[in-house]
Amino acid sequence: MDVLEAVKDLPALFPPSYWLEKSEREAFPWEFWVECSRRRLPGFLAPEAYGGLGGDLEGLVNVVVHLGAHGFGTGLYPLLSNNMSAVVLQSSGSQRLMQEFLPKLASGECVMGLAITERNSGSDVLSISTSAERTGDVYRLNGEKMFVNNLDGATHMLLAARTTPVEKVAKRSEGLTLFILDLKTSGLSFKTLAKTGTNYYRTGVMTLKDVEISSQMVVGEVDKGWKTLTSALNPDRIVYAALGVGSALYAVKTASSYAAERHVFGKPVGSYQAIQLPLAENYTYAEAARLLCLEAAKAYDRGEKADVLACMAKYMASEVSVKALIHSMQVLGGYGYLKEKHLERVFRDMLLLKSGPITQELALAYVAERGLMLPRSY
Repeated sequence: MDVLEAVKDLPALFPPSYWLEKSEREAFPWEFWVECSRRRLPGFLAPEAYGGLGGDLEGLVNVVVHLGAHGFGTGLYPLLSNNMSAVVLQSSGSQRLMQEFLPKLASGECVMGLAITERNSGSDVLSISTSAERTGDVYRLNGEKMFVNNLDGATHMLLAARTTPVEKVAKRSEGLTLFILDLKTSGLSFKTLAKTGTNYYRTGVMTLKDVEISSQMVVGEVDKGWKTLTSALNPDRIVYAALGVGSALYAVKTASSYAAERHVFGKPVGSYQAIQLPLAENYTYAEAARLLCLEAAKAYDRGEKADVLACMAKYMASEVSVKALIHSMQVLGGYGYLKEKHLERVFRDMLLLKSGPITQELALAYVAERGLMLPRSY
């Protein structure tokens, strides 16, 4: 499958002006979602037997870099979220869940988000307190989830809750269970949070009050939800690294085009080393990050350990994306500050990569511990 052939026309169909309009209106990009669904891109990683494209992570990285390099920014979140949900289901889901949800994920009928983080947990997922108490074949959930994305577009959430209190488990990583939650379920309420960027969908707080979920909606084993969730950690970090790479390339491309055409004091501004050398440096780092993403994806596809590579790729891509966007805005001068040039929009989107899907500090700490075999940091 020529993955880039399948998406090469999407930038023309959904140019930067489309994403600016969605961002300004804080509106879900339904037209983009319908087109992606028609092409089964939300199921890029889902098997063909379940209606997906049967692609690999390397292919998805190339798709994300390509679209990111045309200014799509974090408008790609729902596409990535569906694919990461497909990874979790293939890794740990029952046959019944795979048959029910993988075709819907691939067709776009099901738009899956994540409801993991809580106000007092942040990166410490194991400290979540949302409870799930079982009575017969039903779990009753109570608690609150923070930074729940895509409230206006999602139909379901992968939700983590504590089925066994932390004081009753041998290890903190035990006692969590992962559920598929239908957002039409009664007992849910939502509050939208105003954000700096990533405004193509709403993010907010989700409160659960006596929300009932069938035991058949458990993904993986009860009390082993952390293990279930970790199946998608590395591919998730890799695809967001790819988004950072694409956004860095978008910045460099935009600034380079401007610098070649804009004349100051009788010369193109791109002829001055103060302009061209930082652009060349950012381009070099972006390409290096792209190759690191691909190496991490290939390792994952081969079934090898890709954890250190994934953290390295995510860290490096996040750094170069923000740096390249800031510099490119400076190259455009006052024009770089205008929304119509789109750099400030993508810059605001990429600030999110500094904090997730893993913080820069935790990514480096992981590389130090697992890559350099240094003592665990605290």
